[in-house]
Amino acid sequence: MPVPFVCPHCGRSVREGALTCPYCHASLDVTQRLSLSEATWCPDCGALLAPGTERCPKCGRPAECGPRRRVRKDMNLPDIGSTGVIGSSEELSGTPAAPRIESAIPPADGESSPGSARDHMPRPRAFAFAALFAVLVVGGAALLITHPWDPTASITRASEPADTSMSGFPGLVESLTGQDKTSQGDGATTADAFDAIDAAHAELGELEEAVGESESALRAACSGDGDADVEAGLEDARAVSLRVSNLISEIGLLDDSDGAYADDLENLQTLGNWLRNRCDALTSAWEIAADADDPADVADSVASTLNGARDYDRLFAQNYGSWAPERAEE
Repeated sequence: MPVPFVCPHCGRSVREGALTCPYCHASLDVTQRLSLSEATWCPDCGALLAPGTERCPKCGRPAECGPRRRVRKDMNLPDIGSTGVIGSSEELSGTPAAPRIESAIPPADGESSPGSARDHMPRPRAFAFAALFAVLVVGGAALLITHPWDPTASITRASEPADTSMSGFPGLVESLTGQDKTSQGDGATTADAFDAIDAAHAELGELEEAVGESESALRAACSGDGDADVEAGLEDARAVSLRVSNLISEIGLLDDSDGAYADDLENLQTLGNWLRNRCDALTSAWEIAADADDPADVADSVASTLNGARDYDRLFAQNYGSWAPERAEE
């Protein structure tokens, strides 16, 4: 004898398997497996009704007797008949081969059809296109960096004369100080190291004489002896100072690969620095005289500036002769 089922909301006995109470219409939270072939739906609200239910427990409308059947619509399609290509079914000698149908969902065990591995692999055309694209990118970058069509594009040194007349230095500069100086022609080599060092030493002596002459001219202008052109003297002092600075830079670039003239090069650098310090003081003294209405009025300031570099004059005179370079023995 089946045990009656009691509704937990109203306490009345309900039929076993009912999803809702027919009295209070409360859900009984019962899961029931129904066969769709025998299922019945309410024609009003569409609720699923259990077999044998006489009234819809959701909306209360009487249920129709028996399950509702699916409505089928007949489509009067024309008969295509024989196309003359394949032939009628009577002309076929056997059962035609069924077309291969592959599922778009991969199987659970990881196996697939023979063509699936090939379908997921890149085509050879894709490999060829990627390789060609990489070659074009790398080759274009290489050409952009090396620019073989213009070999001189990467040369940073000056190759054309520059007009420096508006920059305080008269004339044209054919090459910048510090550029490599090599003789032209086959088997070009750098000049002999000793000859270059000896020439630099001689040029330092000439520049020291020019500094002394400029200093004497300035003292004469401040003392009132003669009619000196202060502006011209200032330009000459600046030109000598520029020559001294360029000579010091050239000395630093002299080639002494074997180190035979290392001491001579160091001595030349020291002489050049002493002379440049004198040039700085001389230029400053000329500027003081040029700014004054009468150079004699600033004679004391000019003399004080020149005397501040007296020690460099003394050191240069004491060591210039003894530091003359000598050719190293072969």
